[in-house]
Amino acid sequence: MSKRFTTYQIIADILSFTTSNISLEATLSAADVDWDAIVVHGSRQLVIPTLYCRLKQRQLLHLLPEDLDLYLHDITSQNRKRNKAILEEVMILSTLFKKHHIEHVFLKGTALLASGYYEDIAERMIGDIDILVATKQLDKAFELLQQHSFKPLPQNFGSHYFEHKHLPRMTTNKYIAAVELHRKLFVTYKKKELSNALVLNNKRIQNDVFVPSTQNLIEHNILNHEINDDGYRYHSMNFRTVYDTIIILKTNTLNNTQISDVFVQFKNNKYLTNFFKKLNVFCDDFKLFFNKNANHIFTLKLKYKIIHKLWLKGAFTGHLFTIICHRLGFWISNRAYRKDLWKDRHRVFSNYRSYLSNFKFTRTQKN
Repeated sequence: MSKRFTTYQIIADILSFTTSNISLEATLSAADVDWDAIVVHGSRQLVIPTLYCRLKQRQLLHLLPEDLDLYLHDITSQNRKRNKAILEEVMILSTLFKKHHIEHVFLKGTALLASGYYEDIAERMIGDIDILVATKQLDKAFELLQQHSFKPLPQNFGSHYFEHKHLPRMTTNKYIAAVELHRKLFVTYKKKELSNALVLNNKRIQNDVFVPSTQNLIEHNILNHEINDDGYRYHSMNFRTVYDTIIILKTNTLNNTQISDVFVQFKNNKYLTNFFKKLNVFCDDFKLFFNKNANHIFTLKLKYKIIHKLWLKGAFTGHLFTIICHRLGFWISNRAYRKDLWKDRHRVFSNYRSYLSNFKFTRTQKN
């Protein structure tokens, strides 16, 4: 069994609500437990505070080496302080948008945080504040934020030709988190139930903040990783997404029939099915309701480095080829694009080289 596979199993056991404390304590008490590997992979997966909080909730912090306990405690405390500031910012933005009658809904981590899903707000690491805004009000919302100290980051010429799922990222010195105003949840993937209009129409209010419906929240949480973060393409898994999914279903206290109904709808979606098959490699939290089969490619990638490298190289090459073909077609058909591309050719080629170099580095980190 590879070290990566063993490390992932330990992380999953800590996060899971089905793994017993007795079993977990025996695992973590073993002399050969690699805490360094747990910290490395936990950091990459953005679940270090989550792991610390779960161990605290399970009353197993005494199993941590003393120096590691202090380190994780410090990171978790900092994240708790940051999330408190993010919550304050969310409330300010929510009040501002309501005052100006902008139809909106907070997404992903901020939606979960504002809804009170976590026992400890330090459990979730959050980057930006993502907000889905009604299409006709995007410009109004964008201008409104600029009037309240937010400034958009500079964009390259490609933004004039290719539509992104959100407007330029907006930062400010006044608040702790940047904001991304979304026009849609995905660039190419289309699912009627996750359209801009239906997500906004189905929104609910939690603690005076608009958040997606439970169904939309679960689906977007998973599909954001599988599609936007290439989890499906690279057969990778993100434990932050895993924990969010567990928490959403656990907190909503759905009965077995209701959860089964939710998963019946998921089984016809290859991305959602793929996510749960990967999850089934390590966790038993959903095996009662979902296909108990595991994702064999994902398992082999974790167990054997050669398969891991070959799969990532093939997936990356195929993805890059698709992008180049699309850009080439656009270059042939659009004169203005050709002109702008030539003017910005040095940056484009520099980014291309960085993209290739970055892949060589990150391919060792992806699942």
